[in-house]
Amino acid sequence: MKKIIFKDVTVRFHGYTALDIPNLELNGGIKLAVTGESGSGKSTLLNILSLLEGISGGRIFWDGKRVDSFSQMEKDRFRYENIGFVMQDFYLYSGLSALQNVLLPIRFRYFKIPKHFLKRAFYLLESLNIAECSKNIDLLSRGEKQRIAIARALINSPKVIIADEPTASLDAQNGVHAAKLLLSLADETKSALICATHDKSLIEKLAYRLELKKGGKIEAFFA
Repeated sequence: MKKIIFKDVTVRFHGYTALDIPNLELNGGIKLAVTGESGSGKSTLLNILSLLEGISGGRIFWDGKRVDSFSQMEKDRFRYENIGFVMQDFYLYSGLSALQNVLLPIRFRYFKIPKHFLKRAFYLLESLNIAECSKNIDLLSRGEKQRIAIARALINSPKVIIADEPTASLDAQNGVHAAKLLLSLADETKSALICATHDKSLIEKLAYRLELKKGGKIEAFFA
């Protein structure tokens, strides 16, 4: 990914303008913290960036390709090929092992898991200090579950990693560890990393910051 551009983008819910983005440009490889008080639109921005939510007006371009007008099938394919999403609540599947959870995005695409994805899953879990890949995730700690969620987001070597409050549900030690892992793995794959966060230690580790304010316009250019 070389550049993402928002032009005159608005998002409205029941007549209320949740986001107003006249101009926003994000260059490839960016490490960006999205900050702001609750209700300022952080999660909404991440959701429209990842094509999980639609927009009320305007245009969104990835490398010159207009993506907001894609069909749902095209959006799903584009997301799979380009985006890794780390959510605050993990959304792991109960009853499955760590390895099975990491491989779920691939399982939905292939009848048989290609060997290179299996190899990458083991590599990611080892890098994230998950020793028991076959252990039921219901028996793991919150810190371990967060690391498994990170591994799942990175299984397809995404061009952009989007993380919504990735350290919010972790204790201080696990939060620091998760932040370092996200940064190191993003650097390894030359991926952009965009985090909505209140975590000061994570914000300090990211090169750029975009602060949202309720009702404010977003106009920013990040090289």
